[in-house]
Amino acid sequence: MTTPVMRPVRREDFDQILALAKQSGGGMTNLPGDPDALRARIENTVSSYESDPDAPSGEVYMLVLEQEGKVLGTAAIFSAIGLDHGFVNYRINKTVHASKQLKKRIERRLLMPTHDFTGCGEVGSLFLSPEARGGGFGKFLARVRYLFIAQHRKLIADPVCAELRGWRDKNGVQPFWESLGKLFFDMEFEDADLTNSATGNQFISDLMPRHPIYVALLPKAARDVLGKPHDDALPAFNMLLREGFAFRGYIDVFDAGPLVDAHIDDIKTVKESKIYNIAIGDPGDAPVHLMASGYLQSFRAARGAAKADGDTLTVAKEHADALGLTAGDDVRAVKW
Repeated sequence: MTTPVMRPVRREDFDQILALAKQSGGGMTNLPGDPDALRARIENTVSSYESDPDAPSGEVYMLVLEQEGKVLGTAAIFSAIGLDHGFVNYRINKTVHASKQLKKRIERRLLMPTHDFTGCGEVGSLFLSPEARGGGFGKFLARVRYLFIAQHRKLIADPVCAELRGWRDKNGVQPFWESLGKLFFDMEFEDADLTNSATGNQFISDLMPRHPIYVALLPKAARDVLGKPHDDALPAFNMLLREGFAFRGYIDVFDAGPLVDAHIDDIKTVKESKIYNIAIGDPGDAPVHLMASGYLQSFRAARGAAKADGDTLTVAKEHADALGLTAGDDVRAVKW
């Protein structure tokens, strides 16, 4: 069996990625199950790789996990978000009301519309086929994004954020959307999400409430899911926290899913990665490393046993081949 490799998306991956998108259960704006919206997304990311940019200008770098010619998962890095129309979230703020007459002091939460993350980098679109789960591939998908950022520092804006799908019940009902968004957008969640995927987010700024919203005025079901990730997104949320991302009270305007962020230099995988010269041989019982090579279209990532000795990293030929490397080439690696 060949070594699983992460590589840039190609146009010919469309059918396999569409099948993955339909398995996601919806709610992933950057991995839409609609064929036209997805095709546009893939075309955009292929164009991003081909454009050879020299600064973050809104490019999207989607990666796919491939083994034996089969696409098993996706992940993406967004160079700078919201440059055209802004990137809007709610931030959960605290407000205080006090009455000397009644000797009362009351704290309340307030949803404040913000554009605090406009122009920031983003990681997202992480989805793994159910058939590939359980082998550490979710962690693989997530951490490869950070090696990509480390390899392309001048192309990714700092800080970097990540949005997680908000919680929904077993019937697909999203309490936050039903209690707030639906009243202002006058459409079902799936229609709003598809519009966002297919035509961009200008309509969000056009139609969302323009004033702060007191959380106390929302139904309890909506209050209870503020910042709560989808059950399927909880492992990804926990991995982000372990990497150094933090939840600072920002949530998605549609489903109240949490948004987390980190400065690039604070991301664990970036901090701990190092550039080595490749040597090809038997690494023995050396620890497993996550390894990446190449730039933009030639980027590749794989994992395998690797023996570090100073500035040299010895790897098996199969892993060097998977990365497209020969002896003496540079590779970025971090312990698994």
